[in-house]
Amino acid sequence: MSAVAELKGRALTAMRERSAKGGNPIRFAYTHYFIEAEGLHSRIHLQNFFSTFWPQEHVPATAHVTVMGADGSVIGRRDYEIAPFGSIYVELAELLDALGSSRPEGSVAVDLEPAGAVRAHFDDLPDPAGVQINTPFWMAYYDEADSYMYVHSIEMLRDQVFGGNAPLRWIFGRAPAIREPWRSWRLIEGDDLTEIQIVAFNMGSESGETTVQILDAEKEQPVFERRISLKPHELQRVKVRSEELASQNGKGAHPRRLRVGLDPLLTVNGKPYVLMRYGDGPLSVHHG
Repeated sequence: MSAVAELKGRALTAMRERSAKGGNPIRFAYTHYFIEAEGLHSRIHLQNFFSTFWPQEHVPATAHVTVMGADGSVIGRRDYEIAPFGSIYVELAELLDALGSSRPEGSVAVDLEPAGAVRAHFDDLPDPAGVQINTPFWMAYYDEADSYMYVHSIEMLRDQVFGGNAPLRWIFGRAPAIREPWRSWRLIEGDDLTEIQIVAFNMGSESGETTVQILDAEKEQPVFERRISLKPHELQRVKVRSEELASQNGKGAHPRRLRVGLDPLLTVNGKPYVLMRYGDGPLSVHHG
């Protein structure tokens, strides 16, 4: 490490430590896909997790929720107060209606801001220079037949930083994209599969291209590929019918075991959402 780089590293560490001890460390919002189409609905599940760490402070937290369309544009924002030890459930259909939108799909990002009484304890945390607040949350996907699927968020908005001071937000909001090929370890049963949909999502600030893949899990060879371009915060849902997989496979039927892949992921942990239908049954949802 050069002397200049070492000096910059020390300055950044000192800045982060001062910010945390002052009760204002940097915060990152985690994000989720939402869908209000094809018989599916989406619901945010979020708790005041600060109460778990500082139960003696009986104070609410504030959830800042940002809603974006599939094209990455911001539809609107709404704040929610969460009682100490409390949780909230936000129906996307109701939130979209309140924001005057009828978008059928897009994304939501949530940043949970602690109250002042909680912030006062941050100077007691070990390694204050490393303190960072993240807001992972759950999304429920369900249909009219009360079939529910729960997915935990695993990726944050990479270019939007909350808390801290302006220099920290500038530095951490401009981290370079790390883009690497990815293949899921999750096997998809091919028997009776009639439809698969893959939602590729760019959580970063840089546009990019990726190849959506469905692979024969045994041969690790693609039976479907489509190259797509995604603007910042944009997502695309790629639909593939079983007949298309069979024709691509060249054997009159698609493989019995499948995997999905993206080459590359556009953000570090931006794994796709996968929707599947077997026979004439309902769509099911999983992540990554």
